[in-house]
Amino acid sequence: MTSSLGDAPIGLGLMSAEQEARLIAVPASLDWRFSDRRLLAEFAGRVHAVLSSRVLVFGRHERSWTIVGRSASDSITASIDSDTQSGADLGFDLDAITAGTPTVVVLPSEAGDVPWTLVACATRPPSAIAIQGDWHRSLPAVAQLSLDATRAWQARVETHRARSGLLAHRFARQLSRVEGLRAVYDTIVRRMPMAVHARIAALAVPDPADGRLAVVATHGYPMELVEHLRIDPQAGVFGAVFESGRPLLVKNLEAPSSRRRRPRYRTDSFVAIPLIGTHDVLGVVCVTDRQDDEPFTPLDMALLRTMAGPAALALGRERANVQAESFALTAAIDPLSGVFNRRHFHVRLEEELQRSVRHSLSLGFLMIDIDDFKVINDSFGHLAGDTIIRDVADILRRSVRVFDVCARFGGEEFAIIMPGSVVESATMVAERIRERIEAYRSTEPGLENHRLTVSIGLAVSSPGMSAHDLIESADRALYLAKHAGKNRVKLAEPGP
Repeated sequence: MTSSLGDAPIGLGLMSAEQEARLIAVPASLDWRFSDRRLLAEFAGRVHAVLSSRVLVFGRHERSWTIVGRSASDSITASIDSDTQSGADLGFDLDAITAGTPTVVVLPSEAGDVPWTLVACATRPPSAIAIQGDWHRSLPAVAQLSLDATRAWQARVETHRARSGLLAHRFARQLSRVEGLRAVYDTIVRRMPMAVHARIAALAVPDPADGRLAVVATHGYPMELVEHLRIDPQAGVFGAVFESGRPLLVKNLEAPSSRRRRPRYRTDSFVAIPLIGTHDVLGVVCVTDRQDDEPFTPLDMALLRTMAGPAALALGRERANVQAESFALTAAIDPLSGVFNRRHFHVRLEEELQRSVRHSLSLGFLMIDIDDFKVINDSFGHLAGDTIIRDVADILRRSVRVFDVCARFGGEEFAIIMPGSVVESATMVAERIRERIEAYRSTEPGLENHRLTVSIGLAVSSPGMSAHDLIESADRALYLAKHAGKNRVKLAEPGP
């Protein structure tokens, strides 16, 4: 039952001058860097120490008022034993009080009606302080406590916002300096948990192959534990946040008492943040276990959401780069053989010749032709010929170095660019290719016993030689190999 100040119960309610001074000094004496729960408990405890009265702090969330802080010795009644206890359950009409104007209410109890003094704080979201006792004779001190606490809380929020902006700016700058998806993954999963003092974090992104989420980076535990995990959309925390595109803050996981926390987790509190691109969700970051073992707060979630913007931009940038490289590679690849096509070959030959001139190196070049390939097409069909082309290309790739360039020059002809090769090394590679193809037997029906051979023309660049000259030189050597009986390697004669 709420009473006006005029008919409030007469009781304890007058503070000494010393108590008023100590009460008003409480907000300034607190370390506002503490977590929400610790800070509010400390606030309630210090007010209790001044007035020797029980103290509750209420917060308003989704149209209801719940206890968010209390003095350590508080045990009001047996029914008030949970932070989820609402103000309405206690008989407090907190929506009716005006910020900064204390109101006295009476809380019924087994020991008789107990007066409480309530005062709202103009925070966002709203909060209220409840002090047991009728303190209407010291209302100016109570009102000043509310005002100072509100100002300090707002200053804390503004400081947090400024810190969030600074961290997000630094985060964006760091992401702008890293290249490649792996580096971006590692930066995100390292910096975002550090910002909210979390021990553990993981980043999951959709797998292009099947659309399921794959964990691509972890912080605080080995990646090997989850690298093979695939998460269906809507499944678990990652799937739910990915599907909805909305962040999720869990302060304390509600679960059966039989549930045992996994060994690597010290708390049940976590935050999951979607990384949202222009058109879709690019990934989900989940952080858990604050270093002080306190639950994560809305301010923590707000900071992570601020950092999610630069993270999504970096992921989008790298994904676009990967797609561009994929398109460029597709345009450079011969679809039948899987090696580079002739157009890309000419570009790379010019590049490698220029590099060889800058570094005073020679360039080996092989022109390879499958012997009697027309007979294979005429006798076994073009599908069999396609199989031969693919298998020969595979042998060429496996016979050269990773930085050598294999290309399909046209029809049944292939070319290989070998940077830094001299005559001796290029000849060894050419003979290796010839021998492996001679030993090759196709699995294509009818071709099992067909003996396949190639003729190879070899040329090595000399100073001042152009790409046209090098190709023409190797082509002349190939012509000599054909007319000498095929299945052999011929070295081009030195140019004039």
